[in-house]
Amino acid sequence: MSNILIKNISLCACMDDGASELKDCDILTEDNRIKKIGVGIKADADTVIDGKNKIALPGFVNTHHHFYQTMTRALPRVTDAKLFDWLIYLYRIWEHLSPEWVEVSTKLAVGELFLSGCTTSLDHYYVFPQRTENLIDVEIDTARKLGLRFHPTRGSMSLSVKDGGLPPDSVVQKDEEILKDTERLLKKYHDYQDFAMTRIVNAPCSPFSVSTGIMKESILFARKHRILSHTHLAETIDEEEFCKEKFGATPVKYMEQVGWLGKDVLFAHCVHLSKDDMKLLGGTGSCVAHCPTSNLRLGSGIAPIRTLMENGATVSIGVDGSASNDSSNMLLEVRNAMLVARVRTGVESMPARDAFYMATRGGAKALGRNDIGELSEGKAADIALYEGRDIAFGGTGDALAALLFCGRDFTASDVICNGKIVVKNKQLQIFDEKEIFDEAGKIFRRDIAPNL
Repeated sequence: MSNILIKNISLCACMDDGASELKDCDILTEDNRIKKIGVGIKADADTVIDGKNKIALPGFVNTHHHFYQTMTRALPRVTDAKLFDWLIYLYRIWEHLSPEWVEVSTKLAVGELFLSGCTTSLDHYYVFPQRTENLIDVEIDTARKLGLRFHPTRGSMSLSVKDGGLPPDSVVQKDEEILKDTERLLKKYHDYQDFAMTRIVNAPCSPFSVSTGIMKESILFARKHRILSHTHLAETIDEEEFCKEKFGATPVKYMEQVGWLGKDVLFAHCVHLSKDDMKLLGGTGSCVAHCPTSNLRLGSGIAPIRTLMENGATVSIGVDGSASNDSSNMLLEVRNAMLVARVRTGVESMPARDAFYMATRGGAKALGRNDIGELSEGKAADIALYEGRDIAFGGTGDALAALLFCGRDFTASDVICNGKIVVKNKQLQIFDEKEIFDEAGKIFRRDIAPNL
């Protein structure tokens, strides 16, 4: 049994049902759970962290990412490309994925997420080059060793260019192969228990890269095994035109046709939606991963987040792939989520606290969890601390809002995930950052640069 005591936290934003914000309080963890929150806690703790001048939040829950893309960031030929052109170019690079690439890219992504205060992440892994096997196992095993609370997806692409899709033959698979491997991963890794560190997600890539058959079969498989389903949806105008031409329906209406609506379904993006689409998503309790930075970077648009919430949809936040963001900084993503909503639906439509809620409780709900996303006794010991005594926060009157409005480097000072310290004094404790940077450089020069 191990204990961590965080003393004299200046402000603790619990993100509980009562939206509690506690001042000058302590948090005591025991193993992987929060044992007590209060003032003047006395305990013989293994580790004591000084919380003075610090702000505590639940570890963020990132609901959409592509870890492998950290190795293809800011590539010259696609920094100014829209989504379909961006994808067509990058598919030919990603077909060279290797075990080393996947391992190092996972370390890069997890390290960045931890440093920004994120302790739980979904990752949409959907590229399976035909010359390799079980690359997703490398990603899962690496993330588990690093201590991330992880929801890896068994993504897929089955509709190649010759079949009217977007990806090349080199990265698509047959429907039966996809379902068989999803079942393999489920048996090998999935944990249904509370405080689980690994849960497998069913995740065909998108309407323009998979067959209608795999959409229908995979959702039935997922519901049979009680797992989450995830896909990209309504990200661009190009996608909407594709769906109308191929399926005679908007992307959301197509999801209705294939049975992909409900509380157990999480859609990434949802930028281009009609009023009927939003009512359908909200009425079915479907979940959305809002990815503002990627949508801005690719010029895709701004998702109608407040309207989706008003219609009953569960909205969370995802950093999206590091080749379209191009970072894995969850705190910065929360800031951008707050700002873009104000552009779309007015300055009052997204207070800072609502943005934080999406990144914590919203993310937990989207992943079907009630053990993470808040600082309460009995919940997971996933805690992020941020330094408030900084020149960037001088003259501020609302310390919590200031993290989004006034932040300078958007880095957590200390992060605890599953009761273990993964960031201390703004330094990763899981590996040497410079060594991983050097490893990434070697792999880039070997596997990526020759194919640009």
